[in-house]
Amino acid sequence: MKNIKFISLIGLAGMMLTSLSGCSSETESNTLYLKVLNAGDYIYLNDPDNGYEEADLTEQYVEWINTPEIKEKYFGEGFDKEIGIIYDTYDTNETMFNELKTGKSTYDLVCSSDYMIQKMAKFKMIQEIDMNRVENYQNYASPFLIGENGKLAKVDIDPTNPKLGTLNDFAIGYMWGTLGLMYNPSYKRIKNKTPEEVIEDFSSPNGWDVLWEEHEAYQSCASIKDSMRDTYAMGLIHTFSDEFKELYEEYQGNYNDEYNTKLSEIFNRHDNETIDKVQESLIELKDYIYGFEVDTGKSDIVTQKVGINLCWSGDAVYSMDTAEENDVLLYFAIPSYCCNIWFDAFSILSEVKDERLDAAYSFLDFISSPLIASENMDYVGYTPFIAGDDVFSLVEDWYEARDVDENDEYIETEGTIPYDLSYFFRTNEDDETEYVVYVEEDQINRQMRAQYPMEEDLPHLAIMQDFGETQNNKIVSMWEKVKVNPLPIWVVIIVVGGFVGLLSFFGSYKLIKKAKIRKRKKLREK
Repeated sequence: MKNIKFISLIGLAGMMLTSLSGCSSETESNTLYLKVLNAGDYIYLNDPDNGYEEADLTEQYVEWINTPEIKEKYFGEGFDKEIGIIYDTYDTNETMFNELKTGKSTYDLVCSSDYMIQKMAKFKMIQEIDMNRVENYQNYASPFLIGENGKLAKVDIDPTNPKLGTLNDFAIGYMWGTLGLMYNPSYKRIKNKTPEEVIEDFSSPNGWDVLWEEHEAYQSCASIKDSMRDTYAMGLIHTFSDEFKELYEEYQGNYNDEYNTKLSEIFNRHDNETIDKVQESLIELKDYIYGFEVDTGKSDIVTQKVGINLCWSGDAVYSMDTAEENDVLLYFAIPSYCCNIWFDAFSILSEVKDERLDAAYSFLDFISSPLIASENMDYVGYTPFIAGDDVFSLVEDWYEARDVDENDEYIETEGTIPYDLSYFFRTNEDDETEYVVYVEEDQINRQMRAQYPMEEDLPHLAIMQDFGETQNNKIVSMWEKVKVNPLPIWVVIIVVGGFVGLLSFFGSYKLIKKAKIRKRKKLREK
């Protein structure tokens, strides 16, 4: 655990701001502290030098919830305590789970990944959500993700026991995205391929297979995440590519719920035979790639140490924006035979009740407002569950490419194409608004596709579920066997060098992104 913050109105006034070790009680000075645990670098922070003028999001929450009428709404009349927040971060889902399971740490709210929510629910560590207490989430979260037909409602906590409910019953969605391949079509070490041919390779339905089947062209160009689940997903899609292809062709033009159910069943195979086959595929892949990386891939592809990287969509946007400032165009592929869609969401710990439960719901409602969600998206770079005008306006600021006339109205502009986001932003049946952004043509393979997949991508997206303790351990063992052969020393030296340069890369990104947004706005105004 790291980066613990203690925030109250007194602290905001400058009279008291203390660390966790310096505070003797969570209710000191008649203050109720909400305890929140989240992944690191995953919330809006004040950063005036880079254009982020508002206070930290946690501070905004404290100021908001202590407004008398707001406090009364969530806590009832006569509640006289001040509300503060203890905000802490963790490094991995597994570290967080172990801390909570052993009782070493206690929290009211925890943000974790989809499979970990399944696991915590099965261990009865988290409680069901009362959606009636999260008004903003009900009103503004995308129906693509929540509700009876949303993605979360289609994933059982335990497929062998549907009575336990679904992800939708235990989670308030925070961010979501896809796992894909980011690549530089003009990378210097790619052999005998034009940039157009590279784009065609990775944009094909079986784009995952390229690193295996076209390894002579892409030898030592790719870095793969040192992440068991993500790399297992990639290896599995390749291993069963013939089955995915057969399914894809069988349902050609009619990719319905039945298709996605069958797709997800293949994607979530985790029996012993499947694990062995995936291990063979990944060991073979090792001979063709540059190496494994923990968190340097998004900078290495910008500095052109590598030309291909297995990555999350938010990191892809991050790198594409940064590389563009150096006149390097990166692309992002989510091959349509199958692709992983992931979610991070907040859950309420099972022991939370009474006024602490009231505080938890107030925070969940706060972060689910479109204004706050857009602040988070702007700062973090990942895509929130929340729709609404504030979020859509931010998307327009980033990606709308049409010119405007003297009345500030958009006009038809050569080189732009419509990108329809209605599937995400229409939050009720009565909304007839066309949520369409006209983007530069290459955005169908770049930032916009990473930020929001195209509607045609949706049936091909599958959630990777929790595999249970026994099979998870076997996959961990498999992954260690894959990695057991040491990488060549030249790779180790370059990777370490890349890590040393990572801090300066991160420090420059937010400034670059702000400059990029301003540049887009200026182009529209001309």
